[in-house]
Amino acid sequence: MTFRLSLYRAVEGLGPLTTWDREHRERLGTRNDVKAALERVLPGLRWEESSRRLFASGPFDGEEHAYEITLSGEPDESLVDLDVYSRPPAIRAIMSGLGLNYCYAQESGELYFPFKAGDQWPGAAR
Repeated sequence: MTFRLSLYRAVEGLGPLTTWDREHRERLGTRNDVKAALERVLPGLRWEESSRRLFASGPFDGEEHAYEITLSGEPDESLVDLDVYSRPPAIRAIMSGLGLNYCYAQESGELYFPFKAGDQWPGAAR
């Protein structure tokens, strides 16, 4: 089972985005900067562009289609997060490679902790 997650960097100790009274996410660089950083972390990315969004998918740990990534905005627009649909191993690689420390589940509004999870999210069928 995978989840649609928002990955970002912010000061430690914050709750989910929905509990904030102001923006705390740090800028990650332009969309092109984030794309280049992801390409260094995840070899074999396949990119598609539609409107103001870039979509990527690719292999990880022997799985051919292990994740889906969405970067929103213009190529030179500064991003504060990226959307990922994946299991914990690929999420950990992305977060480590880009220096991100928050993983927010958009559907439930909860924070997820991929570095405390195994290869599956808790409660996921094996």
